[in-house]
Amino acid sequence: MKKAISTVYSFIQMMTKTRTTSENKSGEMILVKNLPIAAKIFVQYNFPGRNIAFAETKPTSKGMVYVVTLNDGIQMEFNENGGWEKVDCKMAAVPATLIPANIEAFMDDFYPCTPIVKMEKTGKGYEVTLSNFFTQKGWGRFHA
Repeated sequence: MKKAISTVYSFIQMMTKTRTTSENKSGEMILVKNLPIAAKIFVQYNFPGRNIAFAETKPTSKGMVYVVTLNDGIQMEFNENGGWEKVDCKMAAVPATLIPANIEAFMDDFYPCTPIVKMEKTGKGYEVTLSNFFTQKGWGRFHA
């Protein structure tokens, strides 16, 4: 009987640890009103007429990030202060207001009529993904 109780207790401990670990990895849903003000302004300015479907916090190696999904599926990540880190518009074009002039000029020269659909800030500048799924990573000239 003691062995059975011990086994059940061990199983409960294991399940509790597993659940806690998976919750921390997947993030936690938050109310839109709890987003940093800078993130809310960013969405209103760059995506007018769209609504935030849901928001969550997610721990990363860089710290806590806010992940925002709009009602049309566009996703964004913001740092703890509300500064944007990543914008994924799926197959729609990233708003021109986000694209630095040097990146826009490069894309116009080498990839005309191919919109940027995903943009992410990196330590080396920017990583952009085009609608043809080509990804260009952090060239020095992409620093803004």
